[in-house]
Amino acid sequence: MIRFRSMHLIAVLLLAGCNAKAQSPALVSDPKQEIPGAIGSGGSAYLFASKAIGETRSVLIGLPKSYSVSHRGYPVIIVLDGEANFRPAMTVVSELSSLGHIPESIVVGIPNTDRLRDLTPPGLSVSGSSKSEGGDRFLDFLEKELMPALKAQFRANGMVVLVGHSSGGIIVTYAAATRPAFRFILSLDSPTHLGDGWLVDKMIEGARNPALSKLRYVSLESRFGYTDSLWTAVKNAAPKTWILERQKLDHETHVSLPFFATYLGLRDMFQDYATNSAPQSPTYATLAYYRDLEKSYGSTITPPLGLLRQVLEDFEMEGQSKPAHDAWNMLVAGYGMPNDSADWQQRLAKLAKAPPLTETVEVLLSTPRSTTLEAKKFIGEWRGEQWINPEDKNGIVLRLRDSAGVVAGEAGNWPPPDIMPPMKIQYLRVTDHGLTWGYMNGMRPRGMLMFDATLSDGVLTGEMKFGGIRFTPPPGMPGPPTVRFELRKVN
Repeated sequence: MIRFRSMHLIAVLLLAGCNAKAQSPALVSDPKQEIPGAIGSGGSAYLFASKAIGETRSVLIGLPKSYSVSHRGYPVIIVLDGEANFRPAMTVVSELSSLGHIPESIVVGIPNTDRLRDLTPPGLSVSGSSKSEGGDRFLDFLEKELMPALKAQFRANGMVVLVGHSSGGIIVTYAAATRPAFRFILSLDSPTHLGDGWLVDKMIEGARNPALSKLRYVSLESRFGYTDSLWTAVKNAAPKTWILERQKLDHETHVSLPFFATYLGLRDMFQDYATNSAPQSPTYATLAYYRDLEKSYGSTITPPLGLLRQVLEDFEMEGQSKPAHDAWNMLVAGYGMPNDSADWQQRLAKLAKAPPLTETVEVLLSTPRSTTLEAKKFIGEWRGEQWINPEDKNGIVLRLRDSAGVVAGEAGNWPPPDIMPPMKIQYLRVTDHGLTWGYMNGMRPRGMLMFDATLSDGVLTGEMKFGGIRFTPPPGMPGPPTVRFELRKVN
């Protein structure tokens, strides 16, 4: 067991006193509480006097890495059975957010005092309990007391994810079916069969409630969970705005499931946030994607740190000063001043004085392709080679065809076994000397690979270059090599 630092009581009381409008009790530091640590992160223990439950509860809080250097709000991931599940959840959230899979989040663990009472919704009997247990009062504690306190003291942004295992899965599923405040739900091995499918009936009833029109619900299962017929019933009743995911984890037991299922569940719940879900080009579309995502999440979103740095570099190469400055400000506000801030401030100042590029990625992508009539002699398949070193050539192919009067096509490596998935031609113009075609680089830098070819005696020869960017190699790295190519028409 590791004892972690926690805020002094007087500091918490002063913080609460500064907010004259705060109506909820404050979270008070509990220096006597010992909590387990997590890989790469720590946590602090607090006490909260709940009127809804009528008792003082322990609350474990883990803050994201950027918390101390930023001023933004954060989503909250509330993990039930906190005495067991807080540590693995902290580990999972820390790693997933570092990898750009989920937003950086505040992790809150709620240890139990009376588990059966708090995690059993009224109307359902669990393990022989009555049908009038305190599940609603417990949810009132989370929604109406704890969340306002987290917002006032820890910059919670209002977005809440509930994670519950077993009986915890019962209460979070009940919250999904009845409470507009809880729209992100991760249910782990929840025994939905109890009460002849009582929870499923609640979910179907909730699906008809306009106040519950948005929901992201993930069920990961080993021993319990849903039968196929009950899950189908929920899916059939759900509005199109509900996102429902279910997976059976055959290699896990009811006891071993929480750690791995929390990883998979949070990753799946936020799959549209992940770095590889955002469009990589044109660069402006990346940030626009996350602005649009805010409509689905119902709160502001800061893109992953690694992606923000890529966007910043790409805007710099594209010669776009204002978007680059905007991306820089977003990065600093979301994650604090980076270690290389002095270098970036110099680069941004230089960018502001540089003339804008006349050939941007946006311009290239929006350039109309030549018509089939203009490019008639180029329609067909061309094969040849490209090389940096003449002694090490590789085969390439270019296929061009008519598509409603304009030229379409793809390019790739040839012949087998070195075939690469063909790249769709995104730029094509007939020139005075031949043909120029291009497609976006599948790697970084995110410029367009432009093949400028001269046609002579039935042979297309030329060089490849980057289009739409001003590429500056990193310090100590050479500039891009010259790539030459030669193609002959085969049909």
